[in-house]
Amino acid sequence: MSYVFLCSMGANLAPEQNFAKAREQLSRLGHTTYSRSAYTQPVAIDTDKQFLNALFLIETELDAVALKAAFNQIEENLGRDRSDPLCSQKDRPMDIDILGELNAEDNASAWQQVPDYLQAMSASLKRVAEQMEAIA
Repeated sequence: MSYVFLCSMGANLAPEQNFAKAREQLSRLGHTTYSRSAYTQPVAIDTDKQFLNALFLIETELDAVALKAAFNQIEENLGRDRSDPLCSQKDRPMDIDILGELNAEDNASAWQQVPDYLQAMSASLKRVAEQMEAIA
């Protein structure tokens, strides 16, 4: 069975390099389509380093639990210490999250999970997702 997930990625430590490395590793998990990347101000973290952020769609054979585990492994491969209970409050080389699954029953809830500061990136991916639905 194939799944399609809407996801986000962000980094504020060596962001350009880590985006390239993460994309290479993500390509091994399934077919990915990315929004444009943009720098944003930090949210819920005390730092002066801006984040490079993007949204992406991934079509994969992995379910949500397995995909999140793979995302966590990519983050660790790039230097994030996920064992640190405060890791979500620190600068990070990569943060990859599943915002939701896109499926025939309910696409809207996934898109509603896109944070306000990433909304401008979602339009191009919505068109791709609609094309994927038309093909399926």
